[in-house]
Amino acid sequence: MGAPAFQFLDVTLRPSLRQLRRGGVPLALGSRAYDLLLHLVAHAGRVVPRDELMQAVWGDTVVGDNNLNVQVAALRQLLGREAVITVPDRGLRFGHPVRAVEELEWVEGVEGVEELPKLPDRPSVVVLPFADFGAEPRWAWFADCIVEDVTTALSRFRDLFVVARNSAYAWRAQAGGGRDVRGVARVLGVRYVVEGSVRIVGPHVRATAQLIDAVSGSHVWAENIDGGVEDPFAMQTRIAEGIVSALAPQIDAAEAARMRRAPPGDLGAFGKAQAAWAVVSVGEMAFDTGPRDRAATLAREALAADATCGLAWRVLAAVQWWHAYHGTSDDFAATVAAGREAADAAIAIDAQDHHAWRQKGLLAFMAQDPSSGLEALRHAHELNPNCAVTLAWLGLNEALHGETQRGVPLAEAALRLSPRDPARGEMLCALGFAQFALRDYAGAAASAQAARLGMVNAAPPLVLGAIAQVGTGDLAAGAATFALLQQTAPALTAARLAGRWLSTNPDYHRRAHTFLRVAAGLAPPQAADALR
Repeated sequence: MGAPAFQFLDVTLRPSLRQLRRGGVPLALGSRAYDLLLHLVAHAGRVVPRDELMQAVWGDTVVGDNNLNVQVAALRQLLGREAVITVPDRGLRFGHPVRAVEELEWVEGVEGVEELPKLPDRPSVVVLPFADFGAEPRWAWFADCIVEDVTTALSRFRDLFVVARNSAYAWRAQAGGGRDVRGVARVLGVRYVVEGSVRIVGPHVRATAQLIDAVSGSHVWAENIDGGVEDPFAMQTRIAEGIVSALAPQIDAAEAARMRRAPPGDLGAFGKAQAAWAVVSVGEMAFDTGPRDRAATLAREALAADATCGLAWRVLAAVQWWHAYHGTSDDFAATVAAGREAADAAIAIDAQDHHAWRQKGLLAFMAQDPSSGLEALRHAHELNPNCAVTLAWLGLNEALHGETQRGVPLAEAALRLSPRDPARGEMLCALGFAQFALRDYAGAAASAQAARLGMVNAAPPLVLGAIAQVGTGDLAAGAATFALLQQTAPALTAARLAGRWLSTNPDYHRRAHTFLRVAAGLAPPQAADALR
């Protein structure tokens, strides 16, 4: 099935390319004028209220009515005054007869036929219009608003190439069935497609979403989100957040698997950086330096080809953070300094990269600069409230250095936000250390045990488990966990026993250090009794 297009006069409007063409030649048309034209043409035959047009063209940006008048004038100049007809007190309608057609799928190398857009060098996704299976016309807007919110939220993830809403809406007529997902992806030049539906029956609403790898045709992820419509706007936001928080990690996981299969020589600069991020993200909590070393090599190769690759700088920041955490570098201070420089370089290239801001914050804590670290983590969360990993780290460090009582709720919110996140172990550790900071030793021990499930060669949950078990008074369990920690991560164990912890909080530092020494048999049990 081809992609939908519209013909009127002697021109063709092709949403898949965001072009208006006459005789095969693109006509000069500004972005706002194009969005206005597409909305009018897609709704040809009815009068479109001005408020609806303003929303379609400018979204939530507050602009004056004159901005719409300027774009209307541009369309009339290009297509004739009768192209856009003003209906007093009602709105605007498109004046020319419109015929919907199917564009042919273009094949590279055939004369007179256009080449399909190539896949970007980063994970690419389009959120197609959701099907509306509700029976009540008054909720007809609900599905469209969810799609718009999901598209906007995904755009905050700087590693994703997200197709604009208006291009996706060219396939609105096929929502609910008959849509060739792989064909749509080829036309738009994306790898991943998000489809879904919304059903409202009485006070109940169910939204369903699925992620498809359109290149392979495989389903990556699917989920239902249920709720009520007592407060429709709150429910709309909750559904969108639920979809995005579950969806983004699944794209990361799918990309990580794909990058591991791809020969490095086939990757460009950004592709190598993306592969490096996938490697360090998978192996970050392991004591083994292999994954970090591979990620650093790929990142440096990417920077050799393109020194402005912000993602590669971010990878180097993450690599240095985990080397410093695990004590797997010869010079701790130099490692932290190099990591901070790399994070700053990534931010200088892209100040909206919340991952880079998170690394900047974590490295500041490593450098015993908690005020700068907390400020950077808070900013990272503001840039992307849908990143559960950032939220978890913020929770931990609020518990240690900021608004103490917010720590555990923030970390718990991160786990609720992304319950099937590939980084769940990391988030559970953040929760556990926040619980330890508040003297909830039983909770911290439970979080450590949950983090250990499925995590091979990972030291953080062992550190957490050992000190939490001593906190509960289970010295035998603490000793057993410490023995496993020492076997797994000897350098990290030595650093902690020497008094090097991530927190400058004196109460936390005193308890964590003493409890670990008790677990190691280097301090008497009575030392822990005095601090619990």
